[in-house]
Amino acid sequence: MRIVVTFFLVAILTITVPLHAGEQEDISALRELDQAYAAEWIEGDADGVMALFTKDATLVPHHGDDPIKGHQAIRNFWFNPDYPPTTVPEWTRNPVEVFVLEDVGVVRGTARLVWEYDGTRTTIPNGNYVMVAVRHEEGWRIRLLTWNDDPRKWEQIPVK
Repeated sequence: MRIVVTFFLVAILTITVPLHAGEQEDISALRELDQAYAAEWIEGDADGVMALFTKDATLVPHHGDDPIKGHQAIRNFWFNPDYPPTTVPEWTRNPVEVFVLEDVGVVRGTARLVWEYDGTRTTIPNGNYVMVAVRHEEGWRIRLLTWNDDPRKWEQIPVK
């Protein structure tokens, strides 16, 4: 009987430990994706930012703005060459909740963001975001991104 119980426990541990370890690896990879997103913005690397998204990604912007669908539409929304560039000197993202269900991962968090655009520095002292990522051959990629904040709390100053 002891041999059967021991065999059963070893079999269960053998099956469940790799699954748990894989889930932890996925959660770590999703946290890295979340931080890479901010880092690419801070670096000012439009191609680096866009490489983190799937080709069919969707942005659901704050304040009820219409969703932006597809890689080219997202690039045009953020990096339109007809508009002054946006620089991001600071972006602190705090992933509060991360979970994985097979090939879909979700990161929910809070953020502080500072950006400069067209002579104005805007600080969002706090906001929320949800990032939905999917597993690709290249690793995890952002499939859907949404965020919100309270514009009444924005701090805006002219940049000299």
